[in-house]
Amino acid sequence: MTEEHGLEVTIGNGVAKLMIKRERRRNALDDATMEALRAALVKTKREGVGAVVLCGEGTKAFCAGSDLKEMATQTYDERLAHTELGQEIGDLIEAHPAPVIAAIEGYCLGGGLEIASACDYRIAGRSATLGLPEVAINALPSWGGTVRIPRIVGVGRARELIMFGRTVNGEEAVQWGLVARAVADGTAVDEAVAMAEDIAKNHDRRTVSIAKHLISFGYGIPARSGRHLEYLADMNQLGSEAVENAVAKYKS
Repeated sequence: MTEEHGLEVTIGNGVAKLMIKRERRRNALDDATMEALRAALVKTKREGVGAVVLCGEGTKAFCAGSDLKEMATQTYDERLAHTELGQEIGDLIEAHPAPVIAAIEGYCLGGGLEIASACDYRIAGRSATLGLPEVAINALPSWGGTVRIPRIVGVGRARELIMFGRTVNGEEAVQWGLVARAVADGTAVDEAVAMAEDIAKNHDRRTVSIAKHLISFGYGIPARSGRHLEYLADMNQLGSEAVENAVAKYKS
């Protein structure tokens, strides 16, 4: 286990757990914590973990978004660099070769929801609060929120979240498709870790990674181009040891 600049990284059983440790600030993200998160995503990619769990310290908040106390002291250029860092973290999560699971308890607001939306799977406590309240302070969800959220919940519901500041609880978020599963409050992290450990133990990392990238980078491109990406992936995958081992048991 390592801890640096508001982020605790624990690796075991093929799973990396990245915990934002700023509970007194509702796990709001300052620049130092975001830089630590960026470094952790790069490091876990290189170390070949089978799955990643992203969570916040305690049960009051997954992440309340940007640290407004820090933002109040920043120059225009520093604020813009903060936006760039948030976008980079979302892109790193999407491009990470391992599945990334967000375990959401309590508040998941603004940049916190934007980062969660970049993850492959979201588990939330039933009374968690999810939303994008940036417009209330005349700011914008600019870490990919206006792109990812409409693709997850549809344009109409994205308008409610982004333009009108609508919030939903964990159970409503399941109905919206914003999270995959709602669980008892206080159990989201344990549920996410159990799921991640199962993936790391029982799924071929390379196969899952290719499937993830086909979804992430095939979405939105012309269908024929997407199918060609599948074909190119199969040119590589069908001759792999993983496939050979999996189909061997079906030989007569």
